[in-house]
Amino acid sequence: MKGDIPPKNFIRQETFGEHDSLDQWTGKNSILDFIQNPPANDPFGGKHQLASSEVVDQPALPEAVYFAADFVDRNWALIVDIDAKDVALEWATDVLDSDTASLTDDEIKEEAGVTDADPAGYPYRFEDIEKAIDYGFEVQDYFQNSLDTTDTQVVYSGQGAHIYLHDDDKMYRYSERIRRYITHDLTERLNIPIDEPVTTDESRVIRLPYSLHAGVSRVVTPIYDADFDFREDAKPQFLKPE
Repeated sequence: MKGDIPPKNFIRQETFGEHDSLDQWTGKNSILDFIQNPPANDPFGGKHQLASSEVVDQPALPEAVYFAADFVDRNWALIVDIDAKDVALEWATDVLDSDTASLTDDEIKEEAGVTDADPAGYPYRFEDIEKAIDYGFEVQDYFQNSLDTTDTQVVYSGQGAHIYLHDDDKMYRYSERIRRYITHDLTERLNIPIDEPVTTDESRVIRLPYSLHAGVSRVVTPIYDADFDFREDAKPQFLKPE
């Protein structure tokens, strides 16, 4: 029954339109305005309107901003997601060097000491984020060397790395079958712990670069070096000293 469907806790806004994408970000009623003040710029209004910043103590800023990887008639992306929690599980399993089949992922990490390490309260260590970024540049090398493209980008995601493979030819797209081959190559041959559904899904949504990952208070940031200091260089402005 329609009445049994819970309300969505997100709203959608077209990212691209008839105008230049830069205008969409900076002009009147821009995406940037929408992200910074969603209540005032809610495209639905009425009963779907978000809590107004005029009647609440704190502005209702979104906890995350995503975009769809399939841009329909514009540049699109194949995306690989490497999450620090998966890197931590890989490390913890190797450290235990025993039969872990009877243990849950959380139990494996706990026995290996992941849960006792910084950052406190997260299912990974800072070292796992660093390793995820290292893996990210390995994936970028794979794209460049095996798929003969230079149009790639590594992005610090807040809790790991996203790696984009762009293609501006709308007549040529990686099918699901090819995506599954790439996924198998990365996981089985190169032993990189990727989030497989992200790569195989042709219409995945992914965190928008330069948006805030509210769970860790870090900015999703395109990076060009595996030595990127995510603890300092991805800090949002409100955490920086005056």
